[in-house]
Amino acid sequence: MKVLLINPATSNIYSKLNSNLPPLGLAYLASFGQKYGHQFEILDLNINKKEITEEDLKDFDVIGITADTPRYPVALKIAQKVKSFGKTVVMGGYHVTFMDKEALAHGSVDYVVRGEGEEIFTNLLNALENNQDVENIDGISFIKDGKYFRTKEAKPPQNLDELPFPARELFKLDKYHTTLNDLKSITMVTSRGCPFNCYFCSSSQFGGLKWRARSPKSIVDEIEYLHNTYKYDAFEFLDDNFTLNPKRVYEFADELEKRNIDIIWWCFSRVDTIVKNEAMIKRMAEVGLYRVFLGLESGSEDVLGDYSKNISLNQQVEAIKILKKYGVLVHGSFIIGDENETEEMIMNTVKWARKLKPRIAQFSVLTPFPGTRLYADMEKGGKLLHHNWQGFDALHPTIKMKYIKPKQLQKLTIKSYRKFFVNFERIFKKEEVNEHVSKKEKLKEKKDNIFKTMKSAIDLYMQLRNEVLKKVN
Repeated sequence: MKVLLINPATSNIYSKLNSNLPPLGLAYLASFGQKYGHQFEILDLNINKKEITEEDLKDFDVIGITADTPRYPVALKIAQKVKSFGKTVVMGGYHVTFMDKEALAHGSVDYVVRGEGEEIFTNLLNALENNQDVENIDGISFIKDGKYFRTKEAKPPQNLDELPFPARELFKLDKYHTTLNDLKSITMVTSRGCPFNCYFCSSSQFGGLKWRARSPKSIVDEIEYLHNTYKYDAFEFLDDNFTLNPKRVYEFADELEKRNIDIIWWCFSRVDTIVKNEAMIKRMAEVGLYRVFLGLESGSEDVLGDYSKNISLNQQVEAIKILKKYGVLVHGSFIIGDENETEEMIMNTVKWARKLKPRIAQFSVLTPFPGTRLYADMEKGGKLLHHNWQGFDALHPTIKMKYIKPKQLQKLTIKSYRKFFVNFERIFKKEEVNEHVSKKEKLKEKKDNIFKTMKSAIDLYMQLRNEVLKKVN
């Protein structure tokens, strides 16, 4: 079958700063389906900003659309248009995995693929191509003869090494302008699933509590291919738990070093993992680790407990100290807007962020995404402000707080960014540089990017301010 996969446009402030990333999930669907003879094209509406016409779809049998929560309303509009042209519409992604009945009730979606979709979507395509009954396909939802069907849950792929590399050749890669320390960067995923099941996160429900990881050889094979074929020198690992297994990290570092691949990279990690494995961080830095994204979340032990983070403030301090010791930059993520927070508590989190001094700080509004325990509790307790999914973007309030009104929280979000970024200490602070990375030939001329970094930070703050004020007024 001929399949068009559509990535709806993102409307958040990061996309306005040209921080769009290739939708790897769609590329994985395509590469897996290609093994069974299906043909794919990908339309990323973040890059190709166009109105979809009937002419665009004439050669395709099935249209697949991905939908996270804030883009779900846009995805539905696309589905409605596509359906009006007589095409079969399949929707997948985080939002519809948990809200499949709502999507099907709209009338524009024929099938919902729930969870990791490579095998599920391909099984569905095979059945549609051969006019077979779909009721025996695990992991899908649909309406037949006016009745809602939800087949049993499908097991996600267990051996990730067996999945083909994502079909990046279907992207116009030159249109994605992501960089890491001025080097052209590209994204990868090396593991799936998350055992931590944080209160506000749906990753554990979407991919399961079991952590499934690719082998170091598989990871470096893909890096080597992208490095040699597309000349990428920087890599961004998007999996939630890159460092969960230190043994795998050491083996990855050894494999990278053995092949003499000269790159820099960043990944997500947890402060407790870093505190327990300082030697691992040292080894990661030796093979190009440039930055680590940490979910620090709050400056309050009580709020951390509410979030089920199972980390302490002391661990945050120690983890950042270790990363800075080896010249690794820190991207700290903080969440404000817990229902019990006061303005003083939020400002204390900002003060805590300034004390920790991560290179970058991100302040997100606590958002109850479908699939999370937070959403279940807020829905059951009648504490959701609305169901306008487009506002579930971690920028706008969606929860009734005890002590803070929605407009006040939005203004506190702006204030948080301003307090952290717009201060003289940060402007004149010398850039921290990984001593191992700085020895690389490509980075000799890139030692001091502080003013450029500050400009990006202030641009981000101004975009956020304008976006929020537009919603408030």
